[in-house]
Amino acid sequence: MLPMLPLPLEKQRNLLKVKLQKQLQVTEGRFKRMSKPSLSLLSEEEMGSIHNASLEVLERTGIKVMSNKALDILKEAGANVDYGKNHATIPGNLVAEALERAPKVMKWCARNTKYDFVLNKQQVHFLADGFSPFILDWETGERRYSTSEDLARWTRIADYLDNVHFIWAPGACVDVPPPMRNIVDVYTCLRNSEKHFEGNSVSAKEVQYQIEIAAAIVGGKEELRERPIFSAIICNISPLKFDKGMTEAGIELAKAGIPVDIYPMPMAGETSPATLAGTMVVNNAEFLGSLVILEFVSPGAPVVYGAGAGIVNFKTGSRIESPESYLMHLALNQLAHYYGLPSEIGASDAVSKLPDAQAGYEKAISLITHILTAPDIVPGLGRLEGGRITSPEALVIDNEIIDFALGFIQGFEVNDDTLAVDVIDKVGPGGIFLGEKHTLEHFRERWMPKISDISSFETWEKKGSKSIDKAAKEKVREILATHKPEPIPEDVQGEISQILKRAEIELLNES
Repeated sequence: MLPMLPLPLEKQRNLLKVKLQKQLQVTEGRFKRMSKPSLSLLSEEEMGSIHNASLEVLERTGIKVMSNKALDILKEAGANVDYGKNHATIPGNLVAEALERAPKVMKWCARNTKYDFVLNKQQVHFLADGFSPFILDWETGERRYSTSEDLARWTRIADYLDNVHFIWAPGACVDVPPPMRNIVDVYTCLRNSEKHFEGNSVSAKEVQYQIEIAAAIVGGKEELRERPIFSAIICNISPLKFDKGMTEAGIELAKAGIPVDIYPMPMAGETSPATLAGTMVVNNAEFLGSLVILEFVSPGAPVVYGAGAGIVNFKTGSRIESPESYLMHLALNQLAHYYGLPSEIGASDAVSKLPDAQAGYEKAISLITHILTAPDIVPGLGRLEGGRITSPEALVIDNEIIDFALGFIQGFEVNDDTLAVDVIDKVGPGGIFLGEKHTLEHFRERWMPKISDISSFETWEKKGSKSIDKAAKEKVREILATHKPEPIPEDVQGEISQILKRAEIELLNES
């Protein structure tokens, strides 16, 4: 067994302290001192143990890398590379250097600047999730394959909802040829929303066309580097295997300054050890391996720490949502903060096949617990059946659950005004506070629902006795009928049409 490697983070943290303070000045406003609930699972020692175990895996076991470009990067950096076996082992000093290079605060931009946001470990941002093979038709209730029209509608709904900060394509559109899907997704989502878009990229060629489309919208590739209006998810193949197409897609994205979310998805007992800690080591080692590749090809590349570790159903071999997967995600988010990196931590998935009571409790529990650990990004909004279905009604209900969860985790202030001793003295025993100026100044701070019904039974009955899924369906209908995002200028649309034609000629002829 290799000797335990010293944590390469103490020096990094000291060096970053002043840098972080300067970077945080770009965030909006100053955060008030609040009494807030929070949640942590791992001790400093336990995080160090997971980190050191990950370093040992990278240096002793190594990773299988199917891209010669990536192997070249690793070799030049100082890793031990065997091209014949597509294998590399990565010493701990390269991981330390990659962590040093990776930005700890980053700004994600949108087509409309009012939707820009900063990843700084201070505020949670929510992602309308996707890439599910099926959609639950909001009009018929049918579970079916999704289309490009579904994608456009989904994006408009997400653009409207106030707790959705950016958007991921909801499914693999069956009416678009597979080689073109991820490219068309970028345009469809950016055309139907003014918010940031997170996409999928499975090859360097795909990325080049995605970048061209986004660059046309913002005015050029240098403008896109300054204002990246899209980002991309890059997944490894657990355990410890790096696909050629996705790895090279990540390299191209990093070189262009596009944020990359490295999102390992090890399955406990199937593609990682059966223990939660062992699965976390695989997740962490895969992330750190990718980070080394991206930071050595493009120092300072914006990279987000992703955690998609899951639990397998040992009866069927399929992925399930469970308390254990939540525990791993919460702990991995702590690990991301240990490194000082922005994080995207899987949550809000439901195993339920409908936007029903089961989906409600599954999503509420996962959202509240995950928000308490303050990840930068929480995906999963609108997903059902463990991520196999997206549902517009579920997306609307998730927006409401988030509203409630944020009301809980925002905490409260304790000061002379909020203690309200003078007001209590003025009203006195047996009095009423409704008419007080203090009440008028503060009552709007209290949470109120958007689609949930909190009226009496009699009032609810008079309004039609609507269940929340019916109220959500009506809200979907209203949004699609009335919400119109600002269109992309016609000349830019024409330019993008030419880009898509070139992509079709090249990619469809190859397939």
